[in-house]
Amino acid sequence: MQKNKKKRLNLYIRDDMLDFAKEWSYVIDIPISRMLEEYLERQQKLASSITPFQWLSDPYVNPSLPPEDEDFKNLDEYVNNREEEEFCRINPDHPRAKLRRTLVKEHKKYLDDKMEQQKNEEKELIKRWMEVFHPQNSKT
Repeated sequence: MQKNKKKRLNLYIRDDMLDFAKEWSYVIDIPISRMLEEYLERQQKLASSITPFQWLSDPYVNPSLPPEDEDFKNLDEYVNNREEEEFCRINPDHPRAKLRRTLVKEHKKYLDDKMEQQKNEEKELIKRWMEVFHPQNSKT
């Protein structure tokens, strides 16, 4: 039986993670290198069965997607509150209306900036994905 060719890999990880990896390796009786290989094999199977769009948007496929910011959710809820919007429209000189106008501007700017940043990051990821997993498509 022929063994797979192996390569040596130097990794730089935090001390506490290395300590945990050593302990976990001992507990489950699997070498750290085998744990990494198994993880990468799962990622390889996943990458071959999904699109970059699924990776970017599906938290089931990519559990490392960042959770939505709680402060942003609260602000978004406030900005989209119909009753507050109506009150501020009827009472434009009220301090709440002035505060709301400021918050709506900040919210819109934040959304625009966030969307632009997200579009750029997604575009770059899709470009790299296509280069690596579909090399025939990148040769023009």
